[in-house]
Amino acid sequence: MGSQILLAVCVLGIYATFLTWSLVYEPLTTKVWPNSAEKFHVPCVVSLVQASVAAFTGYAYLRREKTGYRTKEFMKDNYKDLLLISFTQSTSSPLATYSLQYVDFLTYMLAKSCKLIPILAVHLLLYHTKITNNKKAVAIAVTFGVTLFNLGSAKRSSSTRGQNVSYVNGFAPLVLSLLLDGFTNATQDTLLKRNRTSNKKPITGGHLMLGLNMCIVFWNFFYLLLIDPEQALKAKNMITEDPEIAYYLLTYAACGALGQICIFYTLQEYGSLVLVMVTVTRKMFSMILSILVYGHHVTRMQWLGISIVFGGITAEALLKRRGASKLKTQ
Repeated sequence: MGSQILLAVCVLGIYATFLTWSLVYEPLTTKVWPNSAEKFHVPCVVSLVQASVAAFTGYAYLRREKTGYRTKEFMKDNYKDLLLISFTQSTSSPLATYSLQYVDFLTYMLAKSCKLIPILAVHLLLYHTKITNNKKAVAIAVTFGVTLFNLGSAKRSSSTRGQNVSYVNGFAPLVLSLLLDGFTNATQDTLLKRNRTSNKKPITGGHLMLGLNMCIVFWNFFYLLLIDPEQALKAKNMITEDPEIAYYLLTYAACGALGQICIFYTLQEYGSLVLVMVTVTRKMFSMILSILVYGHHVTRMQWLGISIVFGGITAEALLKRRGASKLKTQ
């Protein structure tokens, strides 16, 4: 019974933190703030704040775990992988935020829910992993669903040359962001598999949370200091003029950090299959909540596209579960 209660707490924690996270992120990045009269498009500042809070939280979580793998030793053994993974994460976030200037938030959320496709592409092209027919079918279904959603969006909008250019400008960085996400997930999987098959001390969720977020802080701080200091100055000026931004930003960062702990604990104690089912339904609820709270207009064709996408992702999760059950009975 204790284990079931803990699982319920973890699931509620994931829902509460990430549903709040998505509701806060939408106005933070898409709202025109009244005093500064512009949108808070400073992705590296947002990533820096979120990663700083998550690194601190990860450090506290790792100390509570009391593993035999010290932080310094872990960083020394895996710094190359951590820097590479965190670099692709740090590059993906600004690209996705840039796309929001040209695509609506629902399109952004639906695309970000389709990480299976870029993960499969990276596994196939880079790591030469064999892809099963079931996963190929799911990838085709998800792609078809996203296409339907965007056709529904275009149908209710005026078809102009300017809008076509906007779609290209929006989807090009969004697709690149998804490919980087796929590389991040595939490389992280490879790191964990290599760790499990070696004689090294085991890497836990706390190690990854602390190590990756420390590296993300490094990349974003380096970028803001040496390449784009104007972005940091813009963020400072906007927060001074609209202090409410700071509350949104800190709430976003805190929810992200607490949500990561719930995810890593669920993964560690109950396995990836339980986590996949929770995250799939969470993403679906995030979209529905965004539609209800912010009054997004969704056509029938778009609802059909959303249903196909989440139906495909759910089918993939159920197939994983069935495969795992067969392995246990053998």
